[in-house]
Amino acid sequence: MSGEALIYDAELSPKKEDIAGRYAGIVTLFGSYRLVDPDDVVGIEVLVGSDLDGRTVQLPLTYRPEEIDPECTLTDMEHSVLGRRWVSNALGDPVAVAQFIRTILEGDDGATRSDGVPAALDIRGSGSEGKVDVRDVELFEVTRQRAVGTVNIDGNVRSFQLILPHLLRRLNSTGVDANTARLHLIGWLPSMPEKQRVLAELSLRT
Repeated sequence: MSGEALIYDAELSPKKEDIAGRYAGIVTLFGSYRLVDPDDVVGIEVLVGSDLDGRTVQLPLTYRPEEIDPECTLTDMEHSVLGRRWVSNALGDPVAVAQFIRTILEGDDGATRSDGVPAALDIRGSGSEGKVDVRDVELFEVTRQRAVGTVNIDGNVRSFQLILPHLLRRLNSTGVDANTARLHLIGWLPSMPEKQRVLAELSLRT
């Protein structure tokens, strides 16, 4: 289990619906799925919704009390409990990237919410390595859908490429797709577990 995300009863400005619409073209926000920063500093959330064409899309975000990288900052946000927060592209945040990699490698699932609200999607990594130590992410290239860099996994520095596609395409019925990385994160509606979608793909090199 990826842990529990602490959710506050707070007013947000701008609202998440506004951020989802402005930066991902989301017209109907379904909700989100979350991962947890072990140090409890960075909020890691992926908004999920549909665009004007009815396609399911996602927007990976992090929330921090201080700006991490102006090039990855989307906007600042006023949080009525936590104060000013910086909202960034999660692929440009080393903490979020480390948690996506860990979740995929461990075959872990998403975080629960402290308020009991279910995630928009249930998620699961494809790995089976058990507990892994993922740290020291260095980012060399970042876009809205891709991060390239190096990461320390159990004491070994590996090169990686992590892709979080904007458009969520379906995983075929056998769970095997020639265009899908062996290491990936999948998600599905709790009511329709048979309709799995690819949320992230991970490639590792020595």
